[in-house]
Amino acid sequence: MPTTEHTINDALAEELRGTRHSWQEGAIVTSETTGMLKGSEKRPDIIINEPNVSPVVIETELLPAISVEAEAVARLGERMRLTGRLILSSIAVRIPARIRSKSGASLKREIAKANDLDLALYTGSSPNVAVRFPESGWVHGGINDLSIFVQSASVPPDVIEAAAQQLVSGVSEAAGLLEHIAQTHPGAVKKISEALHQEDGPQTRGMAMTILANAFVFHETLAGGKDRLAEVRSLEELRSDDGKLSKAEMLGEWRKILDINYWPIFDIARRILTVVPSAESRNLIERLAETADKLLALK
Repeated sequence: MPTTEHTINDALAEELRGTRHSWQEGAIVTSETTGMLKGSEKRPDIIINEPNVSPVVIETELLPAISVEAEAVARLGERMRLTGRLILSSIAVRIPARIRSKSGASLKREIAKANDLDLALYTGSSPNVAVRFPESGWVHGGINDLSIFVQSASVPPDVIEAAAQQLVSGVSEAAGLLEHIAQTHPGAVKKISEALHQEDGPQTRGMAMTILANAFVFHETLAGGKDRLAEVRSLEELRSDDGKLSKAEMLGEWRKILDINYWPIFDIARRILTVVPSAESRNLIERLAETADKLLALK
């Protein structure tokens, strides 16, 4: 009796888990599971739902696989039921017909060694704006190639572009605030330039604010983490009763982080923030905290 596509998808998902260590933990790679999509009982063939990146759907079909591309495109714009995260990437996979004749351990071995899977990646926020890679034809490969496809698809181009725009906007506004500080406290900006081994100017100020923005993002990522990082409070926890963040509170948390590690990120960020006058620091900190929040929202 021929093996069902359901069984093939289960075996394919199991082989995928073995290509990436983090996929072996928890229900990250699931196959043929209902109730995964919000407001729908549709059953995607495989979903890779890894923390901190976008979920990726894989739709498979045995050759001639007439409908697999339409099914993959239809997944774009749907949301995960539990997290509400948007599906921005899906992969269509055409599977050689010979695999249907395999079962059990033989099926797993055949999938593991197959190098003639046909792959096509679709990205977009809805089926109407789907972009295909490659534009025509198929990428031919095996299970490791599919794994690489999934990993690259988990941070789709639209998300990267949106994050870049948020970062540029936040850094530019923060650098503008630093320019004002340079007029009232030139000595502070001189010390920042010296810490960066640069002459003062727009590029140096942008670099300084990018370093701080990076530290704010990492701060939020580390806050409440395992072991000693559990002592690090999030930005929201650091806000005073009037909802403001202070330089002293930020530097205090960064000292906790530096006691553990992360010197390449937080040592230079600490030296920059330390010399910003306290009276001028609040608007700067709030703008960078807002930028970090928007970047993290984009995963």
